[in-house]
Amino acid sequence: YDIPLLSRGQEVHLFRKMNYLKFLANQLRDQVEPCVARAPDLDAIERLQEEALAVKNQIIRANLRLVVSIAKRHVGPSNNFFELVSDGNMCLIRAVEKFDYARGNKFSTYASWWIMKNFARTIPEENDRRDRFVTGHEEMFEAAADTRIDEHEYESAQKRNQEAVKGMLGRLDDR
Repeated sequence: YDIPLLSRGQEVHLFRKMNYLKFLANQLRDQVEPCVARAPDLDAIERLQEEALAVKNQIIRANLRLVVSIAKRHVGPSNNFFELVSDGNMCLIRAVEKFDYARGNKFSTYASWWIMKNFARTIPEENDRRDRFVTGHEEMFEAAADTRIDEHEYESAQKRNQEAVKGMLGRLDDR
């Protein structure tokens, strides 16, 4: 919520800038011959790609709260909120890559469609997957304590036991 939402004009500007930087990088890449590539040319291509990525990240950061608001509406007892947000962020990234600002739509509308379409597909799949592997003993598994110990703890416990046994054997008489 630290980054303000983008207006339609700001969105168009950022998408134009990102597309233009990608276009320039592709033009430079097409001009470079692999056998005689010079370091300054490759640095210029890399700089343009980094600038395009920075603009893309700016668009993504400005729309992260959209993902959170949609995830809040789809969270349920069987869905983990953070998994939904993570999945929604991946959809947001794909939406930024696929969005065509020239069609006149606002990006948030397009991204919302992508995210909700993905949730409509993945949430039932995840619920089916969970239902398929129900054992009826989930409460028992969750309540059971984790009795595993790591290897170092096991070795130190073994040494302590051996020393205790040696101490006890030392107190015994020969009989």
